[in-house]
Amino acid sequence: MGERDLALEKLLVNVDGSAEGNPGEAAIGVVITDRQGNVMQEISESIGRATNNIAEYKALITACKAALEYRPREVIFFTDSQLVANQINGLYRIRQPNLEKLNSDALALLRQFPVWQVRYVERTANWRAHKLAQQAIFNRNPSRERDLTELIRERLEKLDEDGKRKVLEYVTRLIESQER
Repeated sequence: MGERDLALEKLLVNVDGSAEGNPGEAAIGVVITDRQGNVMQEISESIGRATNNIAEYKALITACKAALEYRPREVIFFTDSQLVANQINGLYRIRQPNLEKLNSDALALLRQFPVWQVRYVERTANWRAHKLAQQAIFNRNPSRERDLTELIRERLEKLDEDGKRKVLEYVTRLIESQER
């Protein structure tokens, strides 16, 4: 057995999905390492608008597709989403119809590995994948944000004081609902 074969005997894969708002701008982070902890691949991708749970599932699906390319004998996936880990492992029922297909897609990919596990870990143990997901959100199209900010500023300048007060009250309610 060559050295490359030994490295592919077991992969450890950290996955994380993140959304700013729920739903909101979402992204995924994936870190694939060999059994010695050497990083083989990192993925940091924006996935558009999604809920946090959808982002977590999409991170797992993307990680499965990437890990399959290495043809490992065993893969352990680590996620800080108790919901995803417990639904994949059959401990939780899927109550949200929009997660059923994602769960089915993830299980179909997982079954292509000879041996696989999906384990829940605390976010502190999943920091690298979380950082990649956050990085993808942060790096999303900054020129679009500037255009939107400029458009809002122009529209606000056209409002009278009462209109500006109403917009500020509305924005305050939006922010408070996101913080809950």
